[in-house]
Amino acid sequence: MKEASNPIPAGRLQRAALTQKNYISKFRQVLARHGLTMTSIAIICLLLPSIQTALLSSLDNLFRNPLKYLLWSLIVASFIFGFLKYTKREIDFRQLIWVGYLFLISVVEEIAFRLSLPLLITSDVTGISFFWIGALISNVLFAAIHYFTLRWKLNACIFTFLGGMGFSRMLDTTGDLTAVILLHWAITFLNTPKAPKGTSD
Repeated sequence: MKEASNPIPAGRLQRAALTQKNYISKFRQVLARHGLTMTSIAIICLLLPSIQTALLSSLDNLFRNPLKYLLWSLIVASFIFGFLKYTKREIDFRQLIWVGYLFLISVVEEIAFRLSLPLLITSDVTGISFFWIGALISNVLFAAIHYFTLRWKLNACIFTFLGGMGFSRMLDTTGDLTAVILLHWAITFLNTPKAPKGTSD
């Protein structure tokens, strides 16, 4: 009774939990609940030949000018570690793994929710905009997954949806998946800069 009346406090993003078991406070929980879910969706999508073709097309700029994107990757990484140093966060092995995870999840989520699902949703629909139909449905799903796997608050999920729509718009306009991934990496880091540890997000 006491536990129910005094739930575990919510973090900046996560909803309050009634038990420690339901509260997501460890990296392995994030990896198992969120990372595995998003990666599974991306892998299933990539099994389809049409998505493989679309992926190669969206990476065309990377193949044509890899040094440009290597430079941009270094700029984003420098920004991330500069931010960590400026905010006096410890840059240990755990934090390095977290930054790497955020990059990988950015790759996975962009392949799944900005490239693959919108194309699959609108593949048999004629005369309807890819952006307004495919991206809308895909990003609603994207935000909903954050709500259930990471137990994010509703307002955080609404901002996740809006951010996803922005990424979709960028991909629809530029066709450059690599640039979208790098932007996603930077923004995701700013949203969750610290590796999960203890009782805070």
